[in-house]
Amino acid sequence: MPAIKRPSEDAIPLAKKPHPFFVAGGKTQLGTFQPSPPTLIHYTHLDPFAKEPVASSSSTPSSSSSPSKQPKKVAVSFYDLDGTLIKPRLGGPFPKSRDDWMWWNPSVPEKLKQEWEEGRHLVVISNQGDSREKVRSEWRLKLPLIAAKMPSGVPLRILAALSMTDVYRKPNIGMFETISKLYQDRGLEIDMERSVFVGDAAGRMARGPQTKDHGDTDYKFALNNGLRFLTPEEHFLGHPRPSFPEPPNGFRPAKVGNLGSLPHIVPSHTPITRPETEIVLFVGPPASGKSSFFRNHFAPNGYEHVNQDLLGTRDKCLRVAEGFLREGKAVVIDNTNRNRVTRAHWINLASRLKVSIRVFHFLCPLELAKHNNMYRACYAPPGEPPRTLLPLLAFTSYAAASEPPTAVEGFDEVRGVNFHFEGGEEQRRKWDMYMLEQKR
Repeated sequence: MPAIKRPSEDAIPLAKKPHPFFVAGGKTQLGTFQPSPPTLIHYTHLDPFAKEPVASSSSTPSSSSSPSKQPKKVAVSFYDLDGTLIKPRLGGPFPKSRDDWMWWNPSVPEKLKQEWEEGRHLVVISNQGDSREKVRSEWRLKLPLIAAKMPSGVPLRILAALSMTDVYRKPNIGMFETISKLYQDRGLEIDMERSVFVGDAAGRMARGPQTKDHGDTDYKFALNNGLRFLTPEEHFLGHPRPSFPEPPNGFRPAKVGNLGSLPHIVPSHTPITRPETEIVLFVGPPASGKSSFFRNHFAPNGYEHVNQDLLGTRDKCLRVAEGFLREGKAVVIDNTNRNRVTRAHWINLASRLKVSIRVFHFLCPLELAKHNNMYRACYAPPGEPPRTLLPLLAFTSYAAASEPPTAVEGFDEVRGVNFHFEGGEEQRRKWDMYMLEQKR
């Protein structure tokens, strides 16, 4: 029988019969899919916690504290998957099947082995957005193949975000929070000073043999979590730091600059609420802080809340508001009320019932409103109702039809409201991060 030429160890052959996903006579599955939310895959190969973590110098307890109460710190090497640890074997931009992969560079498995022997844990953080079930199924079946090619005895944990718009998708930090909680539950702590995130999405432009990066989500993810960031070329090949925007392009509240220095309400010399029956009309883009402003300032003073998202139509809002007003109750109309035509319905109601009408114009920049939309959907602040992510069209359509309110329309008072973040230190840290950018 003639000898069969075998491919290199870096390549997985396109087998005609099923790859041996099972070991020990086909009875034990290689790797385990852990319980996880529907939009998150959590796969483990071997158990990294079976080995006592190597203590770092930063985890040494002080003489005044009890060693038993100090969590051991573990250095973690976080990796992106595609374009960092592996790449398509057949050369295309995307893999065609579970077998279409090879190590990104022949040095990858040896580097992983070295890191494990140094006491580091290895965790993959990947975005996988293709919603086609066949593609997702092939991707799941690829994970045991990767595990089979790992150096002997080296554990690997893989997390993958499936949704295009939730807290798990990079640069959002849901996958990092999942890992942090896992370590905390075992009395361990991720050593942030020694940990690193390696990824190919750094925002690099095309230069020579280097093609343009498909994005900068890996770099933003590292920044959001306080991790040192390296490209695969730096980490595996020892190349110098490549050129890419530092800090990355994209919106963060800190880039607005003067948010905190602006007065919250303009003018601010009169009370926000009044004792008499009135209509208060909110005007502003979605996610500009209108509902929070109502809860903080108007609800405690007995104002009723009228919102079209809850009631369904403007006509129903008008009927409900009129009922409250006839009972002598003041109302807040919490809608975008973007233009003169929309606002005229409420001015006419105020005129017919002979009550005053004031407007609070929310002066939130549109980019900040889109940022707030992602923040409140993914990092629901404690004490606030969960919010669904609004489509990008909600913001572009508002901007296209927006007309600033003026007293000429018939308002008794027009006041501006500048956006001020309200929340604790941890919530503010999350709000000030780079958010996942919506495509539609």
